[in-house]
Amino acid sequence: MDEKLESDVEKSIKCKVENKVAWITIDNQEKGNGLTPDMRNHLIELFESFNGQFEIRSAVISGAGEKFFCTGADLSASRQNNDHSETPSLPVTGQIRRMMLDGSIKLMNSVLDCEIPVIASVNGTAAGIGAHLAFCSDLVITAETARFIEIFARRGLVPDGLGAWILPRLIGIQKTKELMFFADDVSAEDALRLGLCNRNVPTQELEAKSREWAERLAAGPSRSYMFTKWMLNKSLDVDRITLAEYEAWAVEVNASTHDSKEGVLSFQEKRNPEWKGY
Repeated sequence: MDEKLESDVEKSIKCKVENKVAWITIDNQEKGNGLTPDMRNHLIELFESFNGQFEIRSAVISGAGEKFFCTGADLSASRQNNDHSETPSLPVTGQIRRMMLDGSIKLMNSVLDCEIPVIASVNGTAAGIGAHLAFCSDLVITAETARFIEIFARRGLVPDGLGAWILPRLIGIQKTKELMFFADDVSAEDALRLGLCNRNVPTQELEAKSREWAERLAAGPSRSYMFTKWMLNKSLDVDRITLAEYEAWAVEVNASTHDSKEGVLSFQEKRNPEWKGY
């Protein structure tokens, strides 16, 4: 990536670290905070960079402004790329599949597989893969003016970004079909009722609530969170016996961490634990 392009991407995907919390902001407001391929790839790199270290212990992702969280892919960027492309006008068989696996699907996997807790702080409209970006996060806090839209049917498209995987697990298959077939707006209030978010707060309180949760997580036993997230995500796909095996190994590996030993010791000594994150 050349320096100018890298600079442009960093302006559109801002990341700052405060109190061991990574604050990620999508800033492409003219395009509804839509994601260009370069923005999407930068997000993937960020989430992957949080693995294997403990300097950053939780992350919050939000959108710039109050109107949009993320409205999906920035299709204007795709058109611009196609205008200058030397590839054939018709896609080669397998090309779109590869684009999906390396694109929106890889983004969702980077969030699901991120070792630290990820909070989606949904400040406005979350549509398409923008909605799925929120749903794949570990915790979702919405402003009262936020809304979710499974927008694909409005465009005659098939849902992507792992929507058909995550939504039935959150709200059941019948309700998922309703949201995907009709592509109606889902208010923050309805999202809370359905179980698509954890908290719904007044817009002016969104950042404070997100900060409260993120800093609480960042001050906690990070390896415990990592193994808990891993087991819960695995539980969606495996049978009881397999999960029991995963659980047994997770407990054993976690037992060797500083924080696991500190948790037991602080209980025995009747004091508050001092979590180190490793």
